[in-house]
Amino acid sequence: METRCVSCGHVAVNKRSPICAALKDKGAPDADVADAQIPVDKLPRCGERDCRGLLRPNVVFFGETMDSHILTKVEEQMETCDLCLVVGTSSIVYPAAMFGPQIASRGVPVAEFNTNTTPKTEYFTFHFQGPCGTTLPQALAQHESEGI
Repeated sequence: METRCVSCGHVAVNKRSPICAALKDKGAPDADVADAQIPVDKLPRCGERDCRGLLRPNVVFFGETMDSHILTKVEEQMETCDLCLVVGTSSIVYPAAMFGPQIASRGVPVAEFNTNTTPKTEYFTFHFQGPCGTTLPQALAQHESEGI
């Protein structure tokens, strides 16, 4: 729900999907699109100061390095959390694949939500098998109704 400027690094909330009109109907992010033929002047641009750098989703794409500041924040949260939800991941891409097992090693309950078991399932307290869009809301509703 955020964009990040590739030039100045400014992060802004962007709840539009796609992030700009020029990207509408250009295929899914993982689609094999040889050339989306988007005019350069229609690409999303930064509005911070006079930057005008290109915008991208504020996510870590496969093959990119995770920002060390984010990793530090994650590690801090991992030390204090009392429950961890691992949702819709293969649990094979690091460093994210290590978060759930590290928390579980402290005796903290970890609930995995996935369509299949993963290489890390055995480390977790709970495994909810099925589409995350179905299993997660059901588990949260049950949790809420029990006052837990």
